[in-house]
Amino acid sequence: MKTAILLSTLLVGANSFAPVARQAVSAPLFAAVAEGDRSDTQKEIKDIQAKWGEVRKLSRDEAKDQLEGEWLEAHTRFFDLYDSDMERMEEIVDKLTKSIEQPKVDKKTKGQRKRDLFAWKQERAALKARNAGL
Repeated sequence: MKTAILLSTLLVGANSFAPVARQAVSAPLFAAVAEGDRSDTQKEIKDIQAKWGEVRKLSRDEAKDQLEGEWLEAHTRFFDLYDSDMERMEEIVDKLTKSIEQPKVDKKTKGQRKRDLFAWKQERAALKARNAGL
């Protein structure tokens, strides 16, 4: 009886640290609708996505040559927003680098520390003399 209890506790103790296999669950949000089950609107959206995937990779010059109308406007608008965002980010980076990388101040020499201490003592003595005269 004691050996059975001992073996069962050893087994439970060993299983408590064993890795547990997870069950793979696919999220329904990532599931694609089958080609035949798509509505006309979904097919149109998928076509627009495919077209935009090609249009987005074009340079500005290529876009001016190859695109026209709404697609050219969308391409221009996209890259104008992209450029303005990049400029804003560069300004933020410049401000952050100024605050992070502050200019290094040279260490005071022994003579400079003595001169500063002497000036501080003179100033303090002048204040004491002024307060004593009141």
